[in-house]
Amino acid sequence: MTLMHLLEDRMLDFMEDSGHASEAIDSLWVPTEMLFEYYLDENWSMFARVANKRLEIQRIGTSRHDRSRLAYHALGVATVTIVGQTGERGKLVFDRFTRKHLAAIRQESHRALLRARDAESASLERDVFGVMGHFVDNYPSWSMGRLVRYVDASTLTDLTLFRDEFTLVRDLYQQGFELACKCLWILLATQNTVKRGDPNSFGEIHPAIVPTNKRPKNLTQFDKLPNAYKLAYSGQVPGWDGLSSLLDNKRRNTIGHASVRHDLRSGRIVTDKDQSGISYLDFLNEVLGVYEALCSLMQIVRLVRVAASPDFTVNRPNAAVYRSHRRFTPPPCRTSRVR
Repeated sequence: MTLMHLLEDRMLDFMEDSGHASEAIDSLWVPTEMLFEYYLDENWSMFARVANKRLEIQRIGTSRHDRSRLAYHALGVATVTIVGQTGERGKLVFDRFTRKHLAAIRQESHRALLRARDAESASLERDVFGVMGHFVDNYPSWSMGRLVRYVDASTLTDLTLFRDEFTLVRDLYQQGFELACKCLWILLATQNTVKRGDPNSFGEIHPAIVPTNKRPKNLTQFDKLPNAYKLAYSGQVPGWDGLSSLLDNKRRNTIGHASVRHDLRSGRIVTDKDQSGISYLDFLNEVLGVYEALCSLMQIVRLVRVAASPDFTVNRPNAAVYRSHRRFTPPPCRTSRVR
């Protein structure tokens, strides 16, 4: 009854969105997770078995591109369904990156960089997938963050969520936020290549918040920047500014404060320096935002890993290995298969 009162004419949309997410976790995530773990371990016999038996996929292929496309498409369908219909910011970031990536990989300097940093990309691939699994395993703890995307926040000021799992979701939030920021070098290397022909060249235009002595001259220096500066650089690119809203560094600093706590009487996250804080529901929406960012960044990591693989050829920039990830369409509500 509370949801019906709050959502009114958006009730059916919210319930459908939540239903898709819950069903994807119940019926789709486990075989998808198994498939992807076997992909990472290069256990191709079990990879084929899970694809055939659990996901009913008959055409698998034997090349790295074929297996990569299958594993990531299954992962994309599951994760995009969990994020739901309100995940437009993550989709836009990925779509804009894909266009720039297709242009950047035509340049040898960019391909050389991706090959040189392939071990780092492989580590990111495994780490991001692992953290996404933690998010899914604890989905009931942050799932109500979706409500904030359907209702004007001003109508939720007196609504208290009597569920105290702040420590759990705080750790998920912090871990996901830090890992997402570690992926940002990929975006900036691509932008630098497209704009200046050199993945290490940041040019003369820098975000206003970055001090002169902190402005990077190459990607190695960029890696050492605080997360706020990294996000400022990615936010300069149209379409990528959505990451700055999904990954709010000011909110990250508040949540990471030593005195932060969940006040059950008011239902707000407060600190000694900020007694007004934010509502618990608002914070859960921030957690959902971090998960959305990770889902898009995971697919971005995949594209640079393909470009760094030994069997990659630059004359295939528009092959299905890229096209299959331009859009992910959530399956019907009663889904348990990836076809």
